[in-house]
Amino acid sequence: MHDELEGIPAPFIVDTLRQLGSELWESIRLSKRLLDGDSTIELSSIILPPSHVFALSIQENLPNDSSMILWPIHDIIIASHCSRVSSLPSSSIITSNSPTFNAVPLSVPYPSSLRLILRYVYTQDTASLFHSLLAPCIKHSPKHFRRHLSRVIPRISIVKFPNLKLPTILAKHCPTSILSSRLQLVRRLWENAMALGIEDAQLWEMLKMASNILVHALQIRRYIGYGI
Repeated sequence: MHDELEGIPAPFIVDTLRQLGSELWESIRLSKRLLDGDSTIELSSIILPPSHVFALSIQENLPNDSSMILWPIHDIIIASHCSRVSSLPSSSIITSNSPTFNAVPLSVPYPSSLRLILRYVYTQDTASLFHSLLAPCIKHSPKHFRRHLSRVIPRISIVKFPNLKLPTILAKHCPTSILSSRLQLVRRLWENAMALGIEDAQLWEMLKMASNILVHALQIRRYIGYGI
């Protein structure tokens, strides 16, 4: 538990973080651009600055070649949602236009896929994550079906996802290579979430449903022979 949260009822913490989630994520998005060298971003535009930066190492093609991904985060969000992340050191106070943050090494199975999980942790937006995972597949579906999904997905609950008849539609219109790559992404998010210790039934149900939809679509293509 974050030290500053001691004595505060857990339901109040969860509700408050959910209300602030989108604003906090916008600060993360801008901070990430600042860290990546975007000179158009000014510190004053970051309303709720991050407390730390996760430093993730990515191994490239060569054994001795690696690069680093930096992800700014708010310690209170991570402490509230990621039980397997060690306690973070005290955060720095930002006092200038050249801020410094405490860099904390983080190891997850797939660093390049961390963004979607972090966004979910901040926003708790299951529908947005579901759409992000399947969007490259859905864009191959008929236009009228895409319009239907754009209206339905923001309002839909997990239990209704199977009724969208997505597997059959995707099997008929989406290439196997795209279905396979999105299934791989779902599994990478699953492993990253496990590594972070995220305990969120809604997230797990959504990832399971997305995986089932993609697996079913691939099976239909394989057995009916819609092509490659």
